[in-house]
Amino acid sequence: MTTTLDHTPDLGRTVTGLAPGAAPAPAAHARPRWPVFGVAGAMAGFASILVSMPTLTEEEAGQGVDVIDQLDRAGYHAGFVLGLVSVGCLLVASQGWKRWAEDRAPRDLAARTLAHGLAVTATINVIFTCLMGSMALYLPGGTDEGWLSREAIFTNFTLLDFGTLLGWWGAAASAVAMATLALRRDRVLPRWMGVVSVVLLLPAVLMAVGMGLPGFVGFTMPIWLAVVSVGMIVSRRANAMV
Repeated sequence: MTTTLDHTPDLGRTVTGLAPGAAPAPAAHARPRWPVFGVAGAMAGFASILVSMPTLTEEEAGQGVDVIDQLDRAGYHAGFVLGLVSVGCLLVASQGWKRWAEDRAPRDLAARTLAHGLAVTATINVIFTCLMGSMALYLPGGTDEGWLSREAIFTNFTLLDFGTLLGWWGAAASAVAMATLALRRDRVLPRWMGVVSVVLLLPAVLMAVGMGLPGFVGFTMPIWLAVVSVGMIVSRRANAMV
């Protein structure tokens, strides 16, 4: 009897060696870290909105230009700093979602839209965040107090009435994409993420359509982003380890 040695390599066997310069694959059970930026961006963004909102009575708000005498620059300054932190974190989270989409559903429109929605939010938010910074500069006590007319400061104040909230409509588009990915038959995200997306998005949409109120989305979408970002860390179905 002749014994034949087969020297054909076993294609099913895992190759342990790495080519020079190649990065090792992530551990199968490693916790993803990029969704942390989603949590941080949501929390910083929400805090930026809250601290920059002046507390005014109806009578004070109706004073016209004289309302600026009731404003406190400290709140705008804190909102400016928190807003910048939020914008940076949102951009990183957006890239994390983009990488996740490339790994899990590279040809899926909903998966690709999810990342871009957060990038839109960051882009719009940085504009109004910088308007907060200008208020901190030109209001009484600021380093450039007196350099801007009261009318110009009042214009900035008016723009910031809803301005800090409007950017979160980009995240609303991301929530629609997430609901699609989580609630369809061939879902790639946990079903509960789709439910959370619908529940937190629906009030903002109803108020916008029924009342013309554009800003409620800025209160619900940061909560949405924080919740689903935590979900991406702990969920096995999401397979966020990329």
